[in-house]
Amino acid sequence: KYQQMKTNLFLGLALLSMAPNAVSAQENADSLYIRNSVYMLKLDMPADNEEYAHAYEVTNKAFDGIDFATRYPNYNDFNLGSHHIDWSTVPTATKAEMDAIEKESAKDALLKTTLASMGVKVDPIAEREYAARLLNYFNANKFGNQLVAKWHVPSGADYKNVAAWDEQLGVIMALGMKGLSDEARENAKQTQNLVALCGNSENKLLGTTYVCVNNYRMMNAKEKSATAIAMAKATLEFLPGIAKMAGQITVKAAETAAAKTKGYFVRTNAYLFKLDWDKAKFDDFYAKYWDKPADFNANANYQLKYVGRSSKYAGAGLTMKSANLDKLIARGALRATDAAFAALQRDYDEFRPMSSLHVDGDKLVAYIGTKEGVKAGDKFDVFMCQKNDNEVEWKKVGTIKVAKNSVWDNQEGANETLEGEAEDGEKKEGNAELKYTIFDGKPGKKIGEGCLIRLAK
Repeated sequence: KYQQMKTNLFLGLALLSMAPNAVSAQENADSLYIRNSVYMLKLDMPADNEEYAHAYEVTNKAFDGIDFATRYPNYNDFNLGSHHIDWSTVPTATKAEMDAIEKESAKDALLKTTLASMGVKVDPIAEREYAARLLNYFNANKFGNQLVAKWHVPSGADYKNVAAWDEQLGVIMALGMKGLSDEARENAKQTQNLVALCGNSENKLLGTTYVCVNNYRMMNAKEKSATAIAMAKATLEFLPGIAKMAGQITVKAAETAAAKTKGYFVRTNAYLFKLDWDKAKFDDFYAKYWDKPADFNANANYQLKYVGRSSKYAGAGLTMKSANLDKLIARGALRATDAAFAALQRDYDEFRPMSSLHVDGDKLVAYIGTKEGVKAGDKFDVFMCQKNDNEVEWKKVGTIKVAKNSVWDNQEGANETLEGEAEDGEKKEGNAELKYTIFDGKPGKKIGEGCLIRLAK
């Protein structure tokens, strides 16, 4: 069977190699980029306050209405059907398992006591406990196996109880071919070379398969402000002497913002996990399970691993009886989801996507903005397509910076003013009148149309 798979892969790529290459790799850069894949999930929890019961229903509908492939086009929308996890089905976690995620620090303890002293109800479940329990849930329910199987079974086939593998590796071929050079396609008759190439693409795709879980909570102005102030104060206590002045400024800024914060807000805590996959697991999969899918069902034990988390807020209604309340809550939920997702990209290098760089007249531009977390002054590395005998490679050719007053405000509802929206006193990033984000500099021989950009470290 494995030999037959080689033959089928050979035939598939041979046919593709006969298709005309009307566009060069440089001109068609975006279509040659092998993206990370992400499975977006929502954690369904009981309402923590009856006042917010309706708000959580609206948030749930807003999440269910997301077309993830369209909303996050720089990722492959790779999922296992349902986008929900029922918290009541999530197993517990031991202290050792929570410590493996993150040890509870003196700063965490101080944050809890500071919030309590400010009259704010503290979630009895710590962030590290959510992460540890979710990881236990994924591994207990063999999510790793399901993800591996979903990549390898025919489209629409059962990935929980595998009957047969897709010998043509349709999904992997369709996405993985993006990374092959023109030369590799032209030389498709070299069967051994073909198998090696497909294996490399397969490892890239599986090794960058992520799961992101979103936990939503409503908060009033007092809770949101107190959290920001308490975090600033807790951080201040553990700063070295030379940095305390900056910490005091942060506390003051949080207190100033609190005076201007009114209404209700949606908070999204996003937890990021990744399929634990490498070359050794690739070899293990084909050696043990390719000819024996029943053995895969019975014995395979592929796992997820924890990457990290982020937490973001977005405004909803000024009161829980505001005009347009449902629209405001839904908009807040989507904005908070985007913001938490963007924060994960900023905080974890491996999760950062590439975006296309374009030229409009004499300007360097990209169709990313506040929704993707772009900020004034951000620097982006620029990559140009380079071809070798086998694959497309992306070589860094420079760095560009977001121009002053040139961030595109493309967040949810950016062009729509809704009566009754919450206020947070924070400076708004971006300009909704723009149609893209503009960068300093002019197009040149290396930096221009056909390049890809990624937020610099």
